[in-house]
Amino acid sequence: MSTALRQAVSAPRAVMWTCFGIIVLGAWFYLAAISPQTAGDSLAGDLLRSLCLTDGDPWSRRSLTAAMVMWSSMILAMMLPTAAPMMSTYMDIAEAAHEKSMHAVSPVVLAAGYLTVWIMFSVAATFLQAWLQSRAMLTADEALARPGVAALVLIVAGAYQFAPLKHACLNKCAHPMPYFLGNWRDTVPGVFRIGLAQGGYCVACCWALMSVMFVTGLMNLFWMAVIGIVMIIEKTVAEPKPWSYGAGAILISTGAVIVARFGL
Repeated sequence: MSTALRQAVSAPRAVMWTCFGIIVLGAWFYLAAISPQTAGDSLAGDLLRSLCLTDGDPWSRRSLTAAMVMWSSMILAMMLPTAAPMMSTYMDIAEAAHEKSMHAVSPVVLAAGYLTVWIMFSVAATFLQAWLQSRAMLTADEALARPGVAALVLIVAGAYQFAPLKHACLNKCAHPMPYFLGNWRDTVPGVFRIGLAQGGYCVACCWALMSVMFVTGLMNLFWMAVIGIVMIIEKTVAEPKPWSYGAGAILISTGAVIVARFGL
C-alpha cells in the first residue's frame, strides 16, 4: 500500500469531507451545465441538455426521469452541505468509540439514510412539478406562472420561518449530539434509521424554503445558491432565529408586494 493511500485510510474524516466536496461540486457542475443561464452553447451543455430535456409530456417517463435527476442534483448541491453538523458530530462520537475499542458504523451509512429521505422529497417534488406543468401553471423557466399562487407560496414559506415546529426541527439538525447519544446504535440498520430520522428533521425544517424554488424558477442557479446559503447559516450559527426571522420577513413582504401589485 502506498504512503498516500495509507494516510487516506487512516484519516476517514478527511476522506469523508473530500467525498462530500466532490459530490457537491459535481452536482453544482451538472446543474450549471444544463442551466440555460450558464451553459450557453458549450458542447458539454448541449450534450447534457439533449440527455435531460423533456419530450413535451410532463407525465412521460423521459420527462419524469429528467425532472427527478434535476431535483436529486439540487438536493445534493443544496442539502448535503447543510448535513455538515450532523456528519461532524457523528464522526466525533465514532472516533471516541474507536479509541475505546468500540465498534462504530461508517458515517456513509448515516449519510445514506439522510439522503434517502431527501430523495423521497425529490420524488414528491418531481410529481408536483409534472402536475403543475400539465396544467400550464409553470413558465418556460419552471417558475409559477400565476402571481397570486407565487405570492401565496412566498407568504406560507415566510410564515413557516417563525413556526415552533421549524425551530424544533432546526435544533435537531444543528445540534444532533443529544439525539445521537440517546439513540446510539452500532449496527448498519440502526445507523441507517438514525440517518432517516435526521433526514426527516431536515425536511421538516427546510421544505418551505425549498418550495420557494417554484417561485424563483427551478433552474435559477443564483436563487438556488442564496436559498442554500440561508439553510447553511441557519444550521451553523450560534443563534439562528434572527436569520430565520429575517428571511421569513423578506419572503412575507415580497409576497405581500406581489399581491398588492397583481392581486390574487
